[in-house]
Amino acid sequence: MIAQTPNLDDIIGVGGVELQLVFDYGLVFFLHTIRLSAFFLSAPFFGAASIPVQVRVMVSILISVSFFGKVEVPDPQTLPFLLLVEVIMVEIAMGLLLGLILTVLFSSVALAGEKVASSAGLGFAAQVDPNLGGQTPVISQLLNLFGIVLFLAMDGHLVCIALIKGSYDLMPLGRPFNFQALIASGLTSGGHMFSMASLLSFPIVAILLLANITVGVITRSAPQLNLFSFGFPLTILACFFALYFATTPMAFATRDLLNFILEFLETSIQGSA
Repeated sequence: MIAQTPNLDDIIGVGGVELQLVFDYGLVFFLHTIRLSAFFLSAPFFGAASIPVQVRVMVSILISVSFFGKVEVPDPQTLPFLLLVEVIMVEIAMGLLLGLILTVLFSSVALAGEKVASSAGLGFAAQVDPNLGGQTPVISQLLNLFGIVLFLAMDGHLVCIALIKGSYDLMPLGRPFNFQALIASGLTSGGHMFSMASLLSFPIVAILLLANITVGVITRSAPQLNLFSFGFPLTILACFFALYFATTPMAFATRDLLNFILEFLETSIQGSA
């Protein structure tokens, strides 16, 4: 009588999982993470250099877990290799473009700070910005942090994630989209950046212009007054007072700016479908 060798599945009590099935599930999950990860890479705050890469990767993976099973993904077994590469490249391009549109529009806050700093003569008061890799005026960094705080307080980060989730309904994964419309939205965002920065900095720049005119009249009528010893401190003091008293109006203006940015991002997604 020959003894039967017990089956490993009977001992463990769990059926074996095929390696091909694990590979297919891993590939499907990878396709879920591409668009969101590319968006996080190029979007402000999400892709900040001050946030460690490990944290950004873990956050994108955790959020992609919530997308798993809710997004229509083509069957990897039916996709040829070249078509799969094309799908991956399209997803990367889409996420990067959406993140860059958000970055360009959000840069209007920093640009407004640079205009204020240059008008007040504080352009030399700059420090290294780790996110940009260069030197930016302190006022620009201050307004940028101010905008990030308002962005988080308005749940703008959650709105962006919801927009990425909704983009799968308008632009399903693996299907072509209107690439030219998305590029046109990116070019349009550049024009909006300069216009919004001008509107945001206009009140403070107008006050500084009046201060400079006053300094010019005084130094013209009293030539013995040195422009650098009298006009320069007065201009800086006027800038500080203008920033202090314009905090509340600038907060409302920045709030409207952020609402416009989120609406423009939603419009860009809808126009590219």
